[in-house]
Amino acid sequence: MGWLKIGKRRGMNNSELEVAENIAESLRQEPYLLFRNDCLFKSLRFRSQCRKQGIKAHLVWCALGLTKARLPLLGEVTIPCVSHFWGEVKKQRFETSRPLGSSGILDIVPSEIKPIITVKFG
Repeated sequence: MGWLKIGKRRGMNNSELEVAENIAESLRQEPYLLFRNDCLFKSLRFRSQCRKQGIKAHLVWCALGLTKARLPLLGEVTIPCVSHFWGEVKKQRFETSRPLGSSGILDIVPSEIKPIITVKFG
C-alpha cells in the first residue's frame, strides 16, 4: 500500500511541474520589455499564477552569477551577472524572461546563468 501512495504523490508532483512549465512557457512567449515585462515582472507573474493553481512557487533573485557573454573585440568571455530573476517550484528553476535558449543583451542566455548568490522569496 505504501508504494501506491508514493506513486500518487509523484504523479501530483509531476502534474504541478507540468502546470508550472506551461505557465512559464506562456510568459516566455511574451515580448521582453526592460523595466515593464522583464525577468522580474515575468517571474512575479509566474509565482502569482502558480499560486492561483494551488502550486507553491517562489521568486528567486540571483544577486550574483556567472555567464558567458559576447563582448566586442574580446569575443565570448565569462562575466559576472549582477541581477536576474526566475521562478522556482519544487526546487526546479523556471526561466520566464525569454524563450529557452534565446539570448538577450551581449548574447547572454538567461537559462545558462550559473548562480553564486541567490535570495528566495516565498
